[in-house]
Amino acid sequence: MAKRTAGKTSGGATVRRQGRRVMPTLRRTAKRARVVAQKAQLTLGEVIAAAFDTAGGEMSGVLELVTSPQMTRALGRRIVVEG
Repeated sequence: MAKRTAGKTSGGATVRRQGRRVMPTLRRTAKRARVVAQKAQLTLGEVIAAAFDTAGGEMSGVLELVTSPQMTRALGRRIVVEG
């Protein structure tokens, strides 16, 4: 699989090139988020209580925090609130 490059190095030796497949970015970040989420076992109630503490008890602030992309990445799950 490795190929030789057309050019030579300053020392005169040819350089071998080797390709490698890179894992797509989305799968990498999702896997990392899942590992972090498994370390900290939180219930949905604990997450919402923490959001209320952070938002100062305002419902609109809580909804923004809980449904934010940052929270989705941190938990490795998406929280959907209907209503």
